[in-house]
Amino acid sequence: MTDEIHIASLLVQVAPESLDDLSQWAGAHPEVEVRGTDPAGKLVLITESEGRQPILDLMDACRDRPGVFTVNLIYHEILNAQEADQPEEIQP
Repeated sequence: MTDEIHIASLLVQVAPESLDDLSQWAGAHPEVEVRGTDPAGKLVLITESEGRQPILDLMDACRDRPGVFTVNLIYHEILNAQEADQPEEIQP
């Protein structure tokens, strides 16, 4: 097991008629969360993994789906796995 947790968000632009199919496909993956859709053909995905490669694999798999125009990495954060589970202290 790695000591890192990778959190990433992707913006996928897709033909509007393929939006529902891509959303269902992405939502069927336990490590992927569909965070938003736009009827014009935009989909925001959030993923969490123990490394970079699963993020790259997801991006490639999205690109291979019918109707997908672009897949862009919007956000990527690497957290220490032990620290990620600790509650954050809020200063008054």
